[in-house]
Amino acid sequence: MSARRVRAASIILVGLLALGGVAWRTGASAVHYASDPSREPCPALARGDHVLTIGTPEGMRQVRLHVPPSAWKPRPLVLALHGAGQTGADMARDTGFSRLADREKFFVAYPSATGPNAFWNMSGMVAGAPNDVEAIEQSLTQLERSACIDTSRVFVTGVSNGGGIAARLGCELSERLTGVAAVAGGYRALPPCKPERPLSVLEIHGTRDQVVPYNGKPPDYKGAVSGFLAGWVRRDHCDAKATHTRPEKGVLRFTHANCDAGLAVEHLRLSGTDHGWPGADPPWPRHNPSQLEANEEVWRFFARHRLVGDSPS
Repeated sequence: MSARRVRAASIILVGLLALGGVAWRTGASAVHYASDPSREPCPALARGDHVLTIGTPEGMRQVRLHVPPSAWKPRPLVLALHGAGQTGADMARDTGFSRLADREKFFVAYPSATGPNAFWNMSGMVAGAPNDVEAIEQSLTQLERSACIDTSRVFVTGVSNGGGIAARLGCELSERLTGVAAVAGGYRALPPCKPERPLSVLEIHGTRDQVVPYNGKPPDYKGAVSGFLAGWVRRDHCDAKATHTRPEKGVLRFTHANCDAGLAVEHLRLSGTDHGWPGADPPWPRHNPSQLEANEEVWRFFARHRLVGDSPS
């Protein structure tokens, strides 16, 4: 047995591994390398939930990572960002996104915001608030070092305040991401968007959202869904006029055609749906007449995309 494998075996016995300055807490499972030497140095994590702790200028952060079956070969990664006042563990539990990740075989990571209200600093202008973009970027770097992630298929989604920070990440981490899906996101406080390259974007929003209204808040109605989408239509050079389809009752899908190669901008308008992640359990939003499930729609959108010209890492 090589020295490398001896070290790995010793680490398995204690159930804790430091990778690139981070710590994994694995419970009964442990970090290990795949048995086939041809697959190294791609690390293979045991199927299930792991916790990654990283250091940031504001202190320690935790990211929950769910590992699907067959994680010894490159798999897509979805960053799933919770709403205000929640945690990554709440996002995992309420959405059930990890079950979909097992079925479709992708990694899903659930970062947690910090502070007394666990609020993502999506504007970057809140006094004393942490730099969440930097913290998530550092988390992404460590995830890519520590798990067998296909770096040509890295996506971010989020709900409410998490949808807002997901939208900001699409602007400021565009060189690291393949696509963004914002669900019931707040866009009013976002800084100007100047991505290094365009991205595919999906937006899901209910017409009766009382927290971040579909048409924005008066008097200026800044943060309206239409304005958020129009920005990405311009950046991706799509047709300004969208085609409309009705995939199911209460759902209107807007698709902007002829975007730059490999890109897409879509929107799902949910008639009569209020604020939250459709399909969550317990129900959030409370009223979702369409019965649409955000999990399925977000992954349906992500599964179609890969960075143009890139191959699995």
